[in-house]
Amino acid sequence: MFLTPQSFPALLLAPMADVTNPAFRRICISHGADFTYTEMIHSDGFLNGDLYAQNRGYSIDKIPYGIQIVGSNASSIAKAAAGLERLFAPTAKVIDINMGCPAPPIIRTGCGAALLSAAPGTESHPTTIIQKVVKMVETPISAKIRIYRTSEKTLELAKSLEKAGASVLTIHGRTKEQGYSGKADWDVVRQIKEELSIPIVLNGDIFTAKDLEKAIEKTNCDGYMIGRGAVGNPFIFKKMKHFLKTGEPLILTETEEFEQRLSDFKAYAALLSKYDLLPYINVKAHAQWFTTGLAESREMRLQMNLLHKDIKIRNMPVEELTQERESLIEGIIQIFEDSMGFQK
Repeated sequence: MFLTPQSFPALLLAPMADVTNPAFRRICISHGADFTYTEMIHSDGFLNGDLYAQNRGYSIDKIPYGIQIVGSNASSIAKAAAGLERLFAPTAKVIDINMGCPAPPIIRTGCGAALLSAAPGTESHPTTIIQKVVKMVETPISAKIRIYRTSEKTLELAKSLEKAGASVLTIHGRTKEQGYSGKADWDVVRQIKEELSIPIVLNGDIFTAKDLEKAIEKTNCDGYMIGRGAVGNPFIFKKMKHFLKTGEPLILTETEEFEQRLSDFKAYAALLSKYDLLPYINVKAHAQWFTTGLAESREMRLQMNLLHKDIKIRNMPVEELTQERESLIEGIIQIFEDSMGFQK
């Protein structure tokens, strides 16, 4: 299993659409993430020949990782799991079923957190899905869920998923209706950890070393998953690891933080180019994420917008699209360096 005693408490990168591509996952691993997940792969799309998995569902350097599947029914999710296992085993150490995404486009198609409202015994109920997937593959199966309005109902679901064969549960302590607003309920997660025998991973509201400390004290989970806090900021894992090792926060000066973001963005861009990922990445969005929180972020974003003023959404050969985005990255790096007062 990907959660081993040596990695307790494990730090995991959450699966995030348009974020956790192979290059970003590789950067997070280099900074200390114990385990990462792909962006969610839609079961129906995969079964209908969508090339997403081949383009972004692999792992650079064959580093162990998890594949996340999103779907609306047990049969298609199980078939997709079997196909993904054939493609990526044994590097893929776990197949995770998304049962918690609250995004309206996902909910409207009956996927993600919509599964939590399915009637027991139906093809869309979380327990039915886990049972079918477990029968189809040898790779361990995990589920990422949200909580219900009552802890009793949440605990009942968690127990049923364990009984169905889930090897790990990741729990985001917000309801489907909350989305990402309000505060994550860690008390419910603690109750589940106390009553289940499989590893439990907490997700939600971990942005700083202090947050991690409180989460460990309150829940004693086997792993802690970082999502939004890592977007554009893979160095967060270095900070968290430093805290776990020393008990002290790793504090960077404003200049050091800027230099670290630039270094990470350069390394990230190099990986995107090396592994032919540029055609599938929104370079502008990723570059702006890397500026979040920096002193010059507003001015940098304005300059990045100017770089993109002539870029339109259009059909282009992959080679041309790659060249265009490589040129954009050069301009973005120049903006970073100019903002630090560097001159080439």
